[in-house]
Amino acid sequence: MADACPILTPEERQASEIVDTAKRVLMEKVHAAIAEAAAQVREQLLAAGLDLAPAPKEYFDVVVHQRMYLTICGATVGTFEGGDVGKAIGLIRNQQQIANHYWGADIAVTPKSV
Repeated sequence: MADACPILTPEERQASEIVDTAKRVLMEKVHAAIAEAAAQVREQLLAAGLDLAPAPKEYFDVVVHQRMYLTICGATVGTFEGGDVGKAIGLIRNQQQIANHYWGADIAVTPKSV
């Protein structure tokens, strides 16, 4: 059980803080870029005189999620081809386990291999 929560050395703690800061800054930039894309589309639709509802921010959230999924799996973004099925299954399993553990979902977790 001691391995479950090791006490970090000062160097490990410093490295962890550096990584945590980088993750926070990265996500701030991603969220800002998503908000900017949604605002840009809204502005361009208005400027073009189009009476269409702009894509909501959530649409761009999904675009980023899907493209990162394809990138992590090694697939070509434009065609979805060439991905690693093992990585895909691992990512799907991870999301299912998060939903079950943290959000009370009661869903079957995909087997580790197909």
